Amino acid sequence: MRHTHAAKRFATAGLLAAGLAAAAAPAPAFAAAPGSEGSAYGLTVTGPLAVPPVPAVSSSTGTVRKSVLREDRTKLVKASALDVDASASRARSAVTHLSVPSAKLLADAVTAKCTAGQGGARLAGASIAGKRLDSTPPPNTTVPVDVDGLGRTALVLNKQQRMADGRLAVTGMELSLPGKKGAIRVASATCGKAAGPAHGPAEAPAPKPVRHDLPVTG
Repeated sequence: MRHTHAAKRFATAGLLAAGLAAAAAPAPAFAAAPGSEGSAYGLTVTGPLAVPPVPAVSSSTGTVRKSVLREDRTKLVKASALDVDASASRARSAVTHLSVPSAKLLADAVTAKCTAGQGGARLAGASIAGKRLDSTPPPNTTVPVDVDGLGRTALVLNKQQRMADGRLAVTGMELSLPGKKGAIRVASATCGKAAGPAHGPAEAPAPKPVRHDLPVTG
């Protein structure tokens, strides 16, 4: 009986060691096609209270990373632990403790990823006016929003757009300010092979949004 128990303990230890070794193994690398470039930023605001993309990285070779502990230079939006990285084949952006008080928008974390021209976004603990948002929203999910003192607008989750140069841009959240006065964009990652010379921030038409009247999950 003792030999049986000892054998079971050794087998269990072996499985745990194998599991830890697998977890520690590096993620598989994606070969970048010639002309590929990744870029990412944590947060930006356009309009009268503009905030340039921060932090921002881009790379057509190896991985480049940047982090910012906190962004609160305007009362419009606050966030902390903004972390981004990009390489020729992929890009990632993560923002935590997001708050847009005027829109009653909160999120524990917003993440956008893009690999080899495909990507998506993930939300953790996100809510608008007290109603929880889906953690894995379909691309271009649009939620109506009332902004205090400004009026009605829209929040786009997992916004995906094909750039003018052919690359894919994924933005975790984009809140348009009423009256076309700008936008707040949170967690953006762009990747893929450029079809030709870049043409700045111009973008091809976005896919038709999927509209939801109630931003509530089960």
